[in-house]
Amino acid sequence: MKALFDVLGEVGLKQGVPDGKGNLKGGHYKFDVSPVSVFEQFHGTQNPYRALMDVSNAFEQLGRTGFASVSDGEHGAQRTFYVFFTLEELHSGVERHVEHVRKTQSTPGGAVTSETRTLTLRIPPGCEHGRRFVFENEGNSKCGVDRGPVVYVANAKTHAAFSRAGDDLVFVKKMSLIDGLCGCVVTLVGIDGVQLTVPVTDVVDGGSTKVVAGEGMARLGGVATQETGSNLSSSTSKRGDLLVVFDLVFPRTMSPTQRALLRAAFFFPKSDPQKEHTKAATAFLLAANDGVKGWSTGGK
Repeated sequence: MKALFDVLGEVGLKQGVPDGKGNLKGGHYKFDVSPVSVFEQFHGTQNPYRALMDVSNAFEQLGRTGFASVSDGEHGAQRTFYVFFTLEELHSGVERHVEHVRKTQSTPGGAVTSETRTLTLRIPPGCEHGRRFVFENEGNSKCGVDRGPVVYVANAKTHAAFSRAGDDLVFVKKMSLIDGLCGCVVTLVGIDGVQLTVPVTDVVDGGSTKVVAGEGMARLGGVATQETGSNLSSSTSKRGDLLVVFDLVFPRTMSPTQRALLRAAFFFPKSDPQKEHTKAATAFLLAANDGVKGWSTGGK
């Protein structure tokens, strides 16, 4: 990725690399996350003053304990939990009840009480991997120290068929060389459970991509915030695309006859073949497609 950027810059990342045939390959790079979302992902809050206090507290802990991180059991510290969702759940949105144990120490050196807190985590349609949901004043506390926040991070589970690239989904289709040359129909089940039929009519090579518009992830719109007892405000409009990336599988061996026939096919005139050429091709196709002795159906 860096080498591509060094040579072609941002345009190369977004639009792809010329393949010498008048087409572009690649071009999957996409960055559409707001600066506020990036800040929140790194610092766990949209408030820059809270982020500054978090950094200050981390250095203070470093001086006292020798470690920059604070254990979950220490009162007043921010607590972070990771919750895993399927791509389908992140696409459609989901509500999930999550629980954590909150500890309270009312007097210095006094007893520590524990209570189980149940929160509602509202995942909006199109939620991105790594999005942080901050619940203020839900953490531990001790005398003279305010309750810290509890942060839940939405992580995506590995999907069996798709990988995510922003709002787009990438589906790698293994394809035989004959299908790559002669065309085929790719069928798959989309992220919303609908069966998709993708005709492949052009000659494709390894790594080439076919774009199916509007069959990617739901696109998250607006700014999402979440606090205890509040509703998640978001709007979803449109969807990303489905990128079908072809992975051609070449035959490992070929007989001399297969090589000769394949070579002859490439030299057959593309336009205005002579009568002898047409007659020979017709005889060959009749023999290959014969219902009893033909071989082009693969023995079916």
